[in-house]
Amino acid sequence: MNQADKQYCQSCGMPLRFDVEEYMGTNSDHSRSHEYCYYCLKDGDYTVDIPMSEMVDIWVKYTDKYNWYSHTNYTPQELRTLLNKRLPTLKRWRQKEETESLHYKAVNRIKVHIDKNLFAALPPEQLATRANLSFFHFRKVFRNTTGENIGTYIQRLRLEYVAHLLIATDQSISDIQQQTNYETKFSLAKAFKKHFGISMSNYRTKYQSVNTSKRSDNLPKPEIRRVNTLNAICLDVNGAFKNAHSYQAIWKQLKHYKEKHLVKTNSHFISISQDNPQVTLPDLRRLYIGFITNEYAMPEGKFTLQEISGGMYAVFTHKGSYSQLPNLYKTIHEQWLPHSRYIQKHPLSFEVYLNTPDEVAEENLITEIYIPIDNK
Repeated sequence: MNQADKQYCQSCGMPLRFDVEEYMGTNSDHSRSHEYCYYCLKDGDYTVDIPMSEMVDIWVKYTDKYNWYSHTNYTPQELRTLLNKRLPTLKRWRQKEETESLHYKAVNRIKVHIDKNLFAALPPEQLATRANLSFFHFRKVFRNTTGENIGTYIQRLRLEYVAHLLIATDQSISDIQQQTNYETKFSLAKAFKKHFGISMSNYRTKYQSVNTSKRSDNLPKPEIRRVNTLNAICLDVNGAFKNAHSYQAIWKQLKHYKEKHLVKTNSHFISISQDNPQVTLPDLRRLYIGFITNEYAMPEGKFTLQEISGGMYAVFTHKGSYSQLPNLYKTIHEQWLPHSRYIQKHPLSFEVYLNTPDEVAEENLITEIYIPIDNK
């Protein structure tokens, strides 16, 4: 640790008072810490387990106490600005960020493995080994990262894929059951009804009746293209799309990363949805945003490399505001696909942004939607 680091508590950012021994935290052997204050460290453990932003909020609330302790005269807003800049450089938060990054990468590897082997045997113990974590730690990390237990996550993806096949294809329930790892048709039917609250046959009837009843003579006309395998550097959106500030923050990270790594200027931004929006609840959809890259890339931090399989795609071109894209997806799923000679091969779809709001007016935005297809 350099001399500048030693000036501040490596947790809360408050100047360390070496002149008063009682103000210093204690290590696990009860000796005085020369890195942490008594507010933050006791007997080698942090006194509170909170996010960095909450640590800032606490000191801003007690600005007077901070000023008294450190012999300063900050206003609450000045203190917030100072700590927001200082805390990310401190040992506690650097270690936390590094640990979270390692956990995120481990969980992402497992999620990719699950996607590629969805109906194979996926014992959690073996997944933990693949993630290089103990079984207990793996379960905790996976839940903290995804919000779901590993078993619940796998079961949900399997049943949602079954639901996709029911409404996107004409495969019989028996044929669908043979593609899964459910031992019998009965066990699949039972699990499906428990998850969706409706039988498989009724689920198919419900959605197919909705789709086939909506026919329009003014359907969008896509271009059918054969697309090579694509790679994209991405960030996981999770629930950030529900908050405009959080979503904009992700885009800023993405643009900064792209500029930092000098990715080719003709590399378009992209968003990837791995789930059928007719099946998966919005809060549970696996959504990524990123940029296409043809270069060798080793993602850093929470950035991941997502691979999009090559094949035949129906490509819909949309001009105008992004706010109209949900209506286009609804038309594609409920009208175009049912009345076309194609099926959606798998739930994944993606968007390519040929320009951005930084470059053109909203009405001139051009977005391509890619739907993987196969002949009926």
